[in-house]
Amino acid sequence: MNIQPKPAPARESTGFLHCPICTHTVQGTVMTQGRTSKVKPGQKCPRCSATLDPAYILRYDRAA
Repeated sequence: MNIQPKPAPARESTGFLHCPICTHTVQGTVMTQGRTSKVKPGQKCPRCSATLDPAYILRYDRAA
């Protein structure tokens, strides 16, 4: 009788990301599941067209 909890649903929100190529702060989509936050894969930087997959999440808004 091994009962495992259901995983939390993934939520998308807009956040500010640090592009590692052009070193600017740009807006992008952040996926949050439980306590884990990741950059949504497949996004491009609007300034330099580099991929934002390795970008750092600087800030994202979420409701309390």
